[in-house]
Amino acid sequence: MQIRSKAYLQFISVWRSLRDLMPPTDGDAPAGTSLSLLYAAVVLALLLTILEIDTHRSELEPTGLVTNNYAVEPIFMSP
Repeated sequence: MQIRSKAYLQFISVWRSLRDLMPPTDGDAPAGTSLSLLYAAVVLALLLTILEIDTHRSELEPTGLVTNNYAVEPIFMSP
């Protein structure tokens, strides 16, 4: 039996709830958006969010949204 992390299970739960929101497609009617295109858009939006947070880390630290509780060498962080 594999042990899955809470983040993985939460991601699957969110993915299933998003899938339930989409209307089912008929065999003879063309689909409006392909699922792979939607998946790619979600992944790219997530990566953009991560990069924006990393870029503006020094501005977000005083607000308490981002903390520096881990010991990472500054050379490994983006400028």
